Amino acid sequence: MSYHTAQLRLTTPADLDFVLAAEVTSHAAGYVRLWTRDRHLQSLEDPDECHWIVEDTATQERIGYLILLGRQDPDQCLLVKRIVIAKPGKGYGRSVLTQVLDKAFREFAAHRVWLDVMEENHRARSLYRSLGFVEEGRLRECVKVGDGFTSMWLMSILRAEFLPSEH
Repeated sequence: MSYHTAQLRLTTPADLDFVLAAEVTSHAAGYVRLWTRDRHLQSLEDPDECHWIVEDTATQERIGYLILLGRQDPDQCLLVKRIVIAKPGKGYGRSVLTQVLDKAFREFAAHRVWLDVMEENHRARSLYRSLGFVEEGRLRECVKVGDGFTSMWLMSILRAEFLPSEH
């Protein structure tokens, strides 16, 4: 299997039709809660948030987006709020998450990066574990899905775990 590499660039208002369409697809799969266009626009302007488009490095094709929250958190804990990859299984997620973790720990001086992931999203949970994220706990039936509820896993990685040689 060949893996593709991805790069990040800041999202612009012109990207929001793509973002919203990708979000609807992921929402339909049961993995992402929907944001409004206005909420995404707010994220583009908020200094505490980073909203990036994920592009294929070779083709510059938009293949997803990622939102990171907490740049101004006094506890130096950043939240990967959203990662949407429109073409899963090609290595884009691994590529972009590695870049985001590098930015978080080196550029933004984070101590901890965390996220929550739907229990049924086995592909994502496996990826996060392979990158060094640790499952901290299960949030039981905390998200309403249709007529039922689903659980989420809280996962995190510490600076010392991602950059062990710097500690």
